[in-house]
Amino acid sequence: MAEFRPRVLVVDDDPLSRRILEQALGTAGCDVDSAADGQEALAKVRSRRPDVVVTDWQMPRMDGLTLCRILKGSDETRFTHVLMLSARGETEAKVTGLETGADDYLVKPVDPVELNARVRVGLRLQKALGELAAKNEILEKLALTDALTGLANRRAFLDALDAEVARVARHERPASLLFMDLDEFKRVNDTHGHAVGDEVLAGFSRVLNRCCRKGDLAARIGGEEFAVLLPMTGRVGAALVAERIRRATEALPLGQSVDVALTVSIGVASTEDSPKPLEAAVLLGRADEALYRAKAGGRNRVAAG
Repeated sequence: MAEFRPRVLVVDDDPLSRRILEQALGTAGCDVDSAADGQEALAKVRSRRPDVVVTDWQMPRMDGLTLCRILKGSDETRFTHVLMLSARGETEAKVTGLETGADDYLVKPVDPVELNARVRVGLRLQKALGELAAKNEILEKLALTDALTGLANRRAFLDALDAEVARVARHERPASLLFMDLDEFKRVNDTHGHAVGDEVLAGFSRVLNRCCRKGDLAARIGGEEFAVLLPMTGRVGAALVAERIRRATEALPLGQSVDVALTVSIGVASTEDSPKPLEAAVLLGRADEALYRAKAGGRNRVAAG
């Protein structure tokens, strides 16, 4: 396995200082590149993605403070470790550099041993921040996902519905909502146990994934209740999707041990039929009422609200 060589970008307008820093970092095993000012550094940051940027403060065209602000203000580079160098050793200067976003500050002339030590510390911090960001991303996804089915959960669905209703109001384009309830699901749990019930729920979630487009959002609202948000879809298109889901559910194989035929009742509501101003709660209520009518009409059917 190849040895890891951290990518370090040295930014200094003085050629001699640049060479000294490059040599010190290169000797310590870093993959070093250099730039003469902040503008050149930005171009190299975008192309090379350095792990650490070691930058002088005072430079022509773009100084180190401006470079630091830009790096820390971008989602793509905010975790890049920035080590600020300056001949100014007073406390006020150090505070200014750190408050601008620099992660560390060294006073010139720089001791090569200390420089390399600080770069290594920066790499450890960057690795820890990256791991933390990845874990937070996983936690955020878990907070918005139903664990059993992998679909969006109620919270994620309601957030998406609010956002879609706002988009409909701004752009005057339609959207529709499906509310679904698995018929006689309680019998599955009572007769075959919750393990089989979970398999049925997971199987129905696969039906939704097959029947929905990439831009649609399928969610498990709770228990055997599901919903689908259909952006850019009017009442006719929503009814077609609902009927496709109903038929696919009716044909879903549940295994020889399950003697309950799985069907689904679906309520449809569209913004085309909603009063203005649009409200997510009103659309939800209409879809729920339509679902109730589908249930009352004998189940295994689609009703529009």
